[in-house]
Amino acid sequence: MRAPLTDVDLRAAWHRLRMVGDFDTSIRHRAVRLVVESAARAMQDREQARLRRASDVKRRAANDVDE
Repeated sequence: MRAPLTDVDLRAAWHRLRMVGDFDTSIRHRAVRLVVESAARAMQDREQARLRRASDVKRRAANDVDE
């Protein structure tokens, strides 16, 4: 189970999704909150995967591999 997202994380996802309307009013609806939470987690997962790939490329170029 993941840690719950903070309002700051949800607000950041709201802006990245370019949502229109009042965040505070809209986020009270369960369906809206679920969609924004899902999108925020997907964005976090993609960012972490991108960072892992970037570091792996550098390690491979230096022939530094864990065996």
